[in-house]
Amino acid sequence: MSVTITTASASQPLNVLGEQLRPLTPAGLSIEVFETTGPEQVGPPPHRHPWDELYAVLDGTLEVFDGQAWRQAKTGACACIPAGQVHAYRNASPGCRFLTIVGPGRARELFEQLDAEVTTVPPDMGTVLTVAARNDVEVVLAG
Repeated sequence: MSVTITTASASQPLNVLGEQLRPLTPAGLSIEVFETTGPEQVGPPPHRHPWDELYAVLDGTLEVFDGQAWRQAKTGACACIPAGQVHAYRNASPGCRFLTIVGPGRARELFEQLDAEVTTVPPDMGTVLTVAARNDVEVVLAG
């Protein structure tokens, strides 16, 4: 693979659990970057996966769950989640926009499958759990 330059406007956004994740990197790299936006209070349920993940907040406020408590990450902040750590996030302000940076792992496959198979909001949790398990993601349900 040679040097590739991509633009956000050239990629089709993936609709993932009420958010839009626009791939900024081509498939096949060990690091994947997505521009992530969505309505307030939207985000994934608590979960863990075998890849590292970063959220670099470009605009607004993102609330990040660290397995114990919710913490705020405002414009300019970077939340770093090591592989295997239970976490979640939710958009805490209108217009929240951040980069989701992952690697190495199967995040792109997960997001593409969620986009294709989970087509309702609120999402069908049975389908979400099936897609998550297929991609080595454990959703941590309350209870």
